[in-house]
Amino acid sequence: MSKTSRILAAACALALIAGTGAAIAADGSSQITVHAPTQLKAGQKAPFDAPGVAVIRQGKPIPKGYVLVGQQVDVQRGAKTAGAALRFTCPGAKRLQTFGTTGDAGFFAPQDYGDHRSTSVMSFPPPHAQQATGTVYAVCR
Repeated sequence: MSKTSRILAAACALALIAGTGAAIAADGSSQITVHAPTQLKAGQKAPFDAPGVAVIRQGKPIPKGYVLVGQQVDVQRGAKTAGAALRFTCPGAKRLQTFGTTGDAGFFAPQDYGDHRSTSVMSFPPPHAQQATGTVYAVCR
């Protein structure tokens, strides 16, 4: 594991220990809310096109065997840099395939997550947005 990956993994771990949202205050306080995980299951409509998973397409029913685990992040920015560490775990024996987002949620995966049952990612809003709301989804199969 490279030094950068170790640093990012440590930052994710610290943020998870500190609570559901991690704010890095530089120019004032930021308010970050991470909502409880939700699941979209087979038959429900997919909210995005899943990169690398051709059967998950926006507006089309989620195929049998897939589950989308989502976490909504709301950010009221006060600091120049603020984000949230999110932990995703696929239900049962399902494995991570990819991630997708809706709204103003962006994400960064500091480690390889493919075919793992769980992982942590960092979510950041657009750089110049004072308020942002979006959902990060893990595609599990």
